[in-house]
Amino acid sequence: MSARSERHRKKVQPPAPDPKKINPRTLSSAILAVVVVAGIIAYAWWHRNAVPGAAVAPEVQATFPPVAAAGSKAPPLTLKAPLDTITSSSLAGKPYLLEIFATWCPHCQRMTSVLRSLHAKFPSLTILSVTGSPYAKDSTPDNMLPESQQDVDAFDREFNITWPTIFDPNLTVARTWGLNGFPTIYIVNGKGTIVYSDSGEVKEGVLAAAARKAGA
Repeated sequence: MSARSERHRKKVQPPAPDPKKINPRTLSSAILAVVVVAGIIAYAWWHRNAVPGAAVAPEVQATFPPVAAAGSKAPPLTLKAPLDTITSSSLAGKPYLLEIFATWCPHCQRMTSVLRSLHAKFPSLTILSVTGSPYAKDSTPDNMLPESQQDVDAFDREFNITWPTIFDPNLTVARTWGLNGFPTIYIVNGKGTIVYSDSGEVKEGVLAAAARKAGA
């Protein structure tokens, strides 16, 4: 090979990368990878300490019947509120909404604003919320705290509840009416027939339609 050819070969070779210079795209990709990994770790850690739903906990799930279906007769109801006792008889002839909730449940927490708005728009619709989980809001898998009236009172204050919320230590209502998630919501008409039943977060329009169907 001639000296000229050797010089030409060296000339066309790409320069070696400078370790002191970092490509912006490479830097962005590296940062993104770190953020994603950190997010996965945080997600895993949060779920490690999250409170399990009572409706899916094996020791509780077996005690709950299926959710009572719309069109069926509402099961008996007896709620011992701090200032009163609410029963099927005292609610006879009136439409009402029964929510089975958990103080730790983020869906229940978000539904408080929906129920508050519904309560204002349908003053003839009695709204009642009753606990359906044995676990308190601050529980962790390593420290399962029992639900108490104090936890319910704190929930009322934090989320500005304007209707009766009742602590049910024996989960009698959940075991009588049925529960498959939090919150589970029933709307009953004045004749004691369930016109709506479902679990999870519900749009206000859906509940408003059911309230009107119940005669509110």
